[in-house]
Amino acid sequence: MSIDVRRLRDDSEFDAYLQAAIYSFNSARDGSQLERYRQLYERDWCLGAFDGGDLVAGLTIIPFEQHMLGARIPLGGIATVASLPERRRGGAVGALLRAALAEMRDAGQPLSGLYTPHFSLYRRFGWEIAGRMMSYAFGPKTMRTRLPRPDGSFRRVKPDDWGELAALHEAFTVPRNGALMRTEKRWRNHVFTEYLRGEHDAVIWSNVAGEPRGYAVYTQQHRQSGGPFGETILRVIDWVALDGEAYSALLNYLMSHDLVSQIVLVVSEDEPVLAAFDEPVHVKEPPGAWTGILLRLVDVQRAIECRPARPEACGLAVTVAITDVAAPWNMGTWRIECDEGRMTADRTDTTPELEAHATALAPIYNGFANPADAVRVGQLVVNDAAAVERMGRMFAAPFRPFCPDDF
Repeated sequence: MSIDVRRLRDDSEFDAYLQAAIYSFNSARDGSQLERYRQLYERDWCLGAFDGGDLVAGLTIIPFEQHMLGARIPLGGIATVASLPERRRGGAVGALLRAALAEMRDAGQPLSGLYTPHFSLYRRFGWEIAGRMMSYAFGPKTMRTRLPRPDGSFRRVKPDDWGELAALHEAFTVPRNGALMRTEKRWRNHVFTEYLRGEHDAVIWSNVAGEPRGYAVYTQQHRQSGGPFGETILRVIDWVALDGEAYSALLNYLMSHDLVSQIVLVVSEDEPVLAAFDEPVHVKEPPGAWTGILLRLVDVQRAIECRPARPEACGLAVTVAITDVAAPWNMGTWRIECDEGRMTADRTDTTPELEAHATALAPIYNGFANPADAVRVGQLVVNDAAAVERMGRMFAAPFRPFCPDDF
């Protein structure tokens, strides 16, 4: 099989890729999913693998920027990787991923992220788990917040008000680690609606001074189970609270939906939900947890240089030998230094203190994994034990990485 990987050239190739995606993900074939794909994706984002003139597989690279400790780092989001079943396990997807890495590097995207249930496939090409998501569920009638519901007001908002939510989202995420910048299109298509299906409810809470301090986007889903009347789940799609009053106000607002059976919050590992409740024993334990985004350093040098360094890391340095067959431009030994809030990476001929495959770097880079734990599972080879502790201090982050945006 001779595979040619390239950008899609016309709408007929775009439709061929989208039809392959619809088949692969068992989506609706009545034309509705095809139309949604056309609205959600740009043809220029898509790569196809061709055998002769026939498209056999494809993927999409969505342009994002990811918040990283106050910086915005360009990130290519790999989405809708689809192959015709008769052409699977023949190398087409591998060829696509290698080409995507080169495309992202040329486009100035030093990071890449994706979601998948097929970890081993993407780990072979350098992506690694770099985040966790928690799910807390509780009934509205059994809970009470430790801080009483504050005075203030709620206002319902619609998709045209996306800019007001965006301002609150930006204020919350700038100092944190992992959230994606959202364009107007993303707010409309992925927050206010579920990939253009249905419309979510949304409210903004303002304090007594009239200052917006938080919001919640949510949906209520009824299912005929759990008794003769069924049950209703209130699922929070997205929420932000900028202070303690907003936190209490939003939780109390959600709990005022006393006809729902459960309220479900999806949050980061360090979200202080349990501390907000007077009696957290009523929260379903253990809270659900699952893997979040997989991350990859597409361009090691640029990714390092885009990442801020915390003040306590000033003056620290480490040398790491990197193996990266899928992105050979990253191969070699790098000296990584922190100085005056910035990080640098330069090639060096000195003996490396640590050795790693590219997959080990991403979860260390964004603060999800400690280098000492990477050593424990065999992802880091240690030539100088002191370098492990230094590397941990260099890449430490004040918040656990969290990316609530699916794509």
